Amino acid sequence: MLSLATASAAFAAAGCGAAPKGSRARSANPNIVKVAGTTEDPAVVEAADERAAQQIWCEYLEALYHRATGDNERWPSRDECFQAKTMASPEMLRRTASCSRAALDKFAGDPFTSAYAAEVSRCGSSALDAVVVKGEEITPYVTAICGRMARCGEATYDECRGELGNGLAPHLERAVGAMNRRGRVAFEVCLKNLSCGDVGSQVVSCLEPIMDGLLWLPG
Repeated sequence: MLSLATASAAFAAAGCGAAPKGSRARSANPNIVKVAGTTEDPAVVEAADERAAQQIWCEYLEALYHRATGDNERWPSRDECFQAKTMASPEMLRRTASCSRAALDKFAGDPFTSAYAAEVSRCGSSALDAVVVKGEEITPYVTAICGRMARCGEATYDECRGELGNGLAPHLERAVGAMNRRGRVAFEVCLKNLSCGDVGSQVVSCLEPIMDGLLWLPG
């Protein structure tokens, strides 16, 4: 099961390390739960939640732009940012944006320095810790990974599940919690197309482009 152990290390290096002990899995978005049993489409509510979170992120980037340029002219990338759709969960996006904006407001001087970058990095890590999902929410991904390993003869399904529980599962809970529905679907589709071989490296390859694209940044 070396490949899954390798994947665990790679997940941690990529910023998907398990949340500290004592952190609690988040509950479902109350805005989505609230519409259950009504005629309002949860997908519509979810899309609105994503747009609102993206707006908060864009407002932070605009403030960063003004701080860096020293003027109050309209941010050239504002419209592009507001229209962007990423694979980030709204909660993760809001937490990252709010923390980063607070750090910017407190930071004196040029924000494009290693000191400010360290502050923002901590914001991203704390946001990931806050959106860790409950174990049952990673079941589709565990099923895809272990099903492939069993079919390839690399391990039995139960052996794989046991190994995941000991190493990779906490990283999956953290990463999946950071994704919205689009991200989770893309991740699951990729996992279902794993080939025999180094499954651990392939899992990381499925995850990296999604995690790298969670936060929209101007090109």
